[in-house]
Amino acid sequence: MNYMGNAVWWDERFRSRENVLMPPEAKLELDLKYFEESHKILDLACGDGRNSVYLTKIGYKVYAVDFSIVALNRLKSFARNEGLEIKTKLTDINDIDEVSKLELKVDAIVVNHYRVARELYPVLITLINNGGILWVNGFEEAPADNPNIRERDTLQDNDFELLKNCILLDKEKYKVGERKFIRYIWKKKECNQQKAVIG
Repeated sequence: MNYMGNAVWWDERFRSRENVLMPPEAKLELDLKYFEESHKILDLACGDGRNSVYLTKIGYKVYAVDFSIVALNRLKSFARNEGLEIKTKLTDINDIDEVSKLELKVDAIVVNHYRVARELYPVLITLINNGGILWVNGFEEAPADNPNIRERDTLQDNDFELLKNCILLDKEKYKVGERKFIRYIWKKKECNQQKAVIG
């Protein structure tokens, strides 16, 4: 399995790319209304920073985390060229213990085109301030034109079964060409909402 979870494979993939930053995720651009109350954003599985750079340029403070050192070095170079400051951290995003040691509190987390283990979502929610956003976007079906992406890489509703004290604000299925995607937006409940649920 290459597409998810293999840092060496991704290092080679990023090393072979041209020194050009891809444009930001179009669905993220369309969803900016959900981030109006956000200031600090964690871009998890950030790759070489197409979304991190975009979000920083429009005024957010971004923390970029990935398991590919080559990707993070490319991100730093792109940010430097734009005169931007983005904090990066090399972290095994498949290791729950390692992710739980991220000493962060953010208003939103963005996970784009990467399926994290469902056991990781309860950890991610602890990093989000009350009322904050968890934005997850990825493949709904494995595309026929990319053999690296398999069924196990596609997002499923049950990925989020372990989430607590969250509200699903929106779920959207959409297509780009022949590729099928799905996007989830979760909101962490405010303290008073959590008490109401417990009571």
